Formats: sequence, structure tokens, C-alpha cells
Amino acid sequence: MSEYTDASLLQLIGLRIRAMREENNLSLRDLAFKIGMEPSNLSVIENGKSNPQLLTYARIAAALQTDLSTLFAIDFDFKAFSEQPIVYKPRKHEK
Repeated sequence: MSEYTDASLLQLIGLRIRAMREENNLSLRDLAFKIGMEPSNLSVIENGKSNPQLLTYARIAAALQTDLSTLFAIDFDFKAFSEQPIVYKPRKHEK
């Protein structure tokens, strides 16, 4: 990977979740049910379009019968990532 951005990291983690889900012969709906989430929301995570809370990742790991270190075992250059300029984008919350 030549670009080490927030988006690329989220995409790799999402792909890892999808691969592990498929290895466990779980449908998107099955995994979503196990973690108490709507399938559409889990799909957004798997597609790298969401930055979920750590607790969500912990629930996903538990449902996949693994731990967080295995869930995050991805090929990503964290040193290059840390050298990228930080672009802060605040989350917009509707009232």
C-alpha cells in the first residue's frame, strides 16, 4: 500500500473483519445479530466507511471467537501512517 491514511487503515480493518466473518461461515446478518448491530451498519464497517468505537471492535472480535490483536493483524505501515500530516475532521452530530 502506498498511501497510509485514515481511510486506508479503516478499509484494511474492514476487509479483515469480512475475511474472518467468511472464514467463520457467518453471513453479514448473522454477525450483526451476534453483536447487536443492524446489518447495514456492519456493512459500512466492513467497507471501511466507518470508524467504530473500540467496544464495537471488541464485540466483533468476541463474536468471531478471537481477540483484538488478531482482528487488527493487518499489513499496514504504522510508522509511515504516523508520519502523515494529521487532518482533523470533526464528527457532525445532529441535534
